[in-house]
Order: sequence, then C-alpha cells, then structure tokens
Amino acid sequence: MRSHLVTANLNATVGVFFDSFAKIAVSIAVLTTTINMPVGMVLQRVIPGVCCGIFVLNLFYYFQAYRMNRGGACVTALPSGLQASCVFVWLFALMLPIATKTHDPVLAYQVALLANLINATIFTISGVILLKLQRFIPTSALFSGLAGSAFTWLAVNNLPVLFEHPLSGLLPFLIILVITIARYDSRLPLIMLGVIIGTIIALLTKEFSWNFQQLNQNWGVHLPHLLMISFTPEIINYCLEYLPLIIAFAIIDAISAVQILEESRLSKDYFNPYTSVIASGVISGASTFIGNPFAMALFFGHYSWKQQGADHRYSLYNGITYLLLALTGGAAFLVALIPNWVTLPVLILIGLNSTAISFTALKKEEYILLIIGIIPILTELIYNKLELLALQNHIANFMQLPEIAGMFILAKGSILFSLVLTTALYYIMHRLWRHAACSFMILLLCSTLGLIHSATPHLQLWYPMNYIYTIGVVGCLIMSLAGKNNAAKI
Repeated sequence: MRSHLVTANLNATVGVFFDSFAKIAVSIAVLTTTINMPVGMVLQRVIPGVCCGIFVLNLFYYFQAYRMNRGGACVTALPSGLQASCVFVWLFALMLPIATKTHDPVLAYQVALLANLINATIFTISGVILLKLQRFIPTSALFSGLAGSAFTWLAVNNLPVLFEHPLSGLLPFLIILVITIARYDSRLPLIMLGVIIGTIIALLTKEFSWNFQQLNQNWGVHLPHLLMISFTPEIINYCLEYLPLIIAFAIIDAISAVQILEESRLSKDYFNPYTSVIASGVISGASTFIGNPFAMALFFGHYSWKQQGADHRYSLYNGITYLLLALTGGAAFLVALIPNWVTLPVLILIGLNSTAISFTALKKEEYILLIIGIIPILTELIYNKLELLALQNHIANFMQLPEIAGMFILAKGSILFSLVLTTALYYIMHRLWRHAACSFMILLLCSTLGLIHSATPHLQLWYPMNYIYTIGVVGCLIMSLAGKNNAAKI
C-alpha cells in the first residue's frame, strides 16, 4: 500500500511538473530567439520568477489538501501551474508584436507583467461572481466545457506531435495507454518511465541530441528579483490596447477554474471554491512582482490523479522541484536534456481521462449536450492552426473564405459560448422555458459586447448572430406564456 502511494504521488508529480515545464521550455525558446530578450535576463529573472510563483501556488494547494486530510480522508491536492493559452497568447499576440514594433523586448516584457497583474485581478473578480451564479449553471454545461477543454487542448492539440515522432513519442504513449486501459497494477511510475524511454529512443534515432554547452552553463544561484511594476504612460497605453484580450482570457480562465472545481467534487474532494479561486488569482498576480509575466491557474486532471491514488504530497513535491529549478538554473538544463515531445503523453492521457469522466457525471440523455459543448472549443483549435498557417504563408484573404468566416464565428469565445449555449439547451431539454429565455438573453448580451464571436470585446449591435439569440428569447417566452412551462423531471 505504501509503495503504491509513493508511485501514485511520483506519477502525479512528474505529470503535473511536465504540464507546466513544456510551456516553460517553449517560452525560453521564444523569448530568447524570437522576441530577442537577453538570455541572461530570461534565465536569471523571468524563469526564476515563473518557477517561484508555481512553487508558492503548489504549496498553497498542498496545505489546503493537508488540512482536509486531518480527518483521515485521502484528499488529492488540486493540480496547478502555468495557464497554457495565456503563455502562448502573451508570447505571440502581446509581447512579440510590441517587441517587433518598438525593437525593445524589455518594454514588451514590462507590458506583459502589468497585463498579467490586470489579468489576475479580473480573473479573481470573475471567478467569485461565477461561483455566486453557479447554482444557475447546469452540471452538463460545466462538464461540457471541462470535456471540451481537456479533449481539445490536452489530447487533440498534442497528439499530432507524437505522430511526428512515432518511435520516441507515439510508442511510449501507446505503452502507457495499454497498461492503463488493461488496468495492470504496475508499481512503476509510468509517466517517468515514458519520459525515460522516449528520451533514450530519441537519442538512439538521432531525433534529439544533448547540447553539452548548454548543459555546462546557466548553473548558479538565481534568486528571484523583486520588481516594481512600471506604470509609465507607454506601458499603460499598450495594456489598454490589449485590454479586451486580457479581459477575455481572464473570464475564460475563471470559467475553467469553476469547471475544474466541479471535477474535484466528482472525485469526492470538496474544496472551498472561493478560497481555491482567490488563491489562484492572488498568487498569480503577486508573482508578477518577482518577474512572472504569465498567468497561473488550476489544471484539469484532478480526477485522474485521484483515481491513481495520489494525495496532497505530490503538490509539495512538484512545488519543491520548481523551487530548485528557480534557484539553480535547472530549467535550461532540462530543456537541453529532455526532448519536449516525450512529455506530451501524460497530457494526452489526462485529457482523455478528463473527457471520459465528464460523461459519468451526466445522465445518458444529457450526453448530446456535452458533445455539443465540445464542438466550439474543438473548432477554436482548428481555426487557430489554420490562422497560424495563413500567417506563416502570407495568405492575405484568409478571413474572406466563407468556410473560415463561419469557423471564426464559432471559435471565438468558445468556452464562454459553450457554457451558455449548453445551459440554454439544458433548460430547453427540461422545458424550463423562462430559464432558457434568460440563457439566450445572456448569449445576446455576450454577442453584443463581443465576448463571443469576436476576436476582442467590442460593441456590435447589429451583428447577425444577435438576431438568432433574439429569436431564441422570444420563442422561449412564447412557449412559457403558452403554458408550456411544465418542467420535465430532472
């Protein structure tokens, strides 16, 4: 029993660690080569700030679960780390354009710091409001976003990369998948085993080679620097320019946090939701003062780690690992030592597990709602890939293509759209017409403000989708007034 607990905690530690570390590896490469920040500044200021922020966040969730464990129950700590979409959006949609325009990567970094502080503030406020309104949000709506996000961003987004590396990436993933599906009681830490096997095969097939120069440098004590956030007119103006983007991602992250807490309830771990959300926002915002420009948040996958038998200690181990990386310069060491794709199997497996358990939380007749909720989020991934491809190939008329225009409407604000749409459909399924009318009103408001169907929030009064939602409001009210409000059994 003891060895099984050790293995489960080791699996969870390695899995959650590499979830964030994959983003750190990408950020190091983009910051130093594409945005052209000084290497020393990235490795001695940015990365220590990021790693120390993750350490504090993991430490909080360790103590949160530890206090709940006092009664003898085995409580699994909430997984947390760098928020994936924020890292990539901040790098490519915020820092890179500013650095390209001003030829000042340090200025771009300062803007990102203030943007992260604003994002954390809005996230905290939005999260508390959503928790207050959660009793009006059906479980099927919450789990549609959970399933859509996990399936899209963890599984579908990463799986093609493994097919690019069939021996060092796909083969270890299939080994782990077979052992998991066959329910073999393995005492080995499968996730670490997959990373080791993938790295060895990558070295043997010469898909990857160790950078010994990078292995021998960057070592030393790198304490995080206390920074004063700059509020110069130039930085404030840039943040105002990107404010719609910051607001949109803060709201999306808040919705995801509520969905993740719902996943933990399915695991029979009942955390205080307000404490969990506020801690995430406050620690993420505070970490900007030690150099972290990226939002931190809760991760999907709590149910999977719970099923494997992990408890509160894995969060402490993960946090200590990041603290060591922050203090020693070990992040660059691991980037040089481990191919980034061999860390992806764990993310894919967690994405598949989170999607699967979402179905178990619903009644069979509600499965269709969950599937509908997945579609916009999956469309967002496809659209983002096509948009990036168009930019790389300088395709000017990308948005003029009818198929792409329709995909854009469905993709933008996908998580918020999925949540409210499935809420409306849930109420229609149970013939609660007034509730459905209110849901369509919310869709109308979100569309009018540009929170959905738009790249950034802005006023769009005569947008075609607004007519659809207006018809939905009117139709549901007519059904209600016609005496069709006899609710189905829930």
